[in-house]
Amino acid sequence: MKAFVSICAFVFAGVALSHAQNEPLPSAPPDSVKAELNLTYGNTPEQELKLDLYRPKSEAVLPACVLVHGGGWVNGDKEKFTPLAFTLAERGYVVANVEYRLAGAAKYPAGVQDCLLAVRWLRANAKRFGVDPKRIGTWGGSAGGHIVGMMAGQLPKERFVTGDLQDVSSAVQATCIMAGPTDLTNGKFIENLRKSGEKSNSFAWFGKLYDDAPELYREASPVTHFTDKTGPVLFLTGDLDNPDRDAAGLEKLQSLGVPTKQVLIEGGKHGCWMRHPWFTPCVDAVDAWFKEHLK
Repeated sequence: MKAFVSICAFVFAGVALSHAQNEPLPSAPPDSVKAELNLTYGNTPEQELKLDLYRPKSEAVLPACVLVHGGGWVNGDKEKFTPLAFTLAERGYVVANVEYRLAGAAKYPAGVQDCLLAVRWLRANAKRFGVDPKRIGTWGGSAGGHIVGMMAGQLPKERFVTGDLQDVSSAVQATCIMAGPTDLTNGKFIENLRKSGEKSNSFAWFGKLYDDAPELYREASPVTHFTDKTGPVLFLTGDLDNPDRDAAGLEKLQSLGVPTKQVLIEGGKHGCWMRHPWFTPCVDAVDAWFKEHLK
């Protein structure tokens, strides 16, 4: 895999690392960050779509980030990513921490449609929240990483743009894919799917297995939609969390001339972004990427 790779390393004695992992994450935003919770950004037949918005207590017009939680497309909620949301906001961003329809409510592409609507809603309300509408990024973890990967591509409007504000752009200017798949036709992904069959999260979300609908899985692969118009993409993952998952996305973006790189968090397993000592370095990596590319 030809890629620009950075390593974030941590050296701990075993006892010190164990102690660090048990430290709780921050549970509430600092006094310097304002929170507006459970704002409605859209309505669907299945549910009202909500987000939590965090921003520094300042009058400055700031870049923004739409944050998308993980959970295998079948579970999870915005509260899961709350510490990431207000910690990034503290760095100088307006952060919209979104909920979207999961597999139990609506099949793919509903979740992607919802998160694109969240971008449009934030852009349409830019003046209200002090957002620079030309500087909106996305950050997602695991299944959320897959969704923001889709959002980074050039998606067919008739398929993916639904709901309100269809005259507002859904485009994002920078992306962080954190341990999310970008090629759902990859041999290893399909091998695992075949083993799990109808018990898999993929079947729950797509409603079909790969062998019955290969074109659906190709359409749901971010690499299918990456073009030279895609904004810069950071791949962030633990080095113990199958970093080769990022290979297809990195190679496609590099071939298109799109700025991209992979940052590996040493010692990190899946979900390490929600545990110490990896939490802060993950935020650091995203902050650095956005400071470089949401200018």
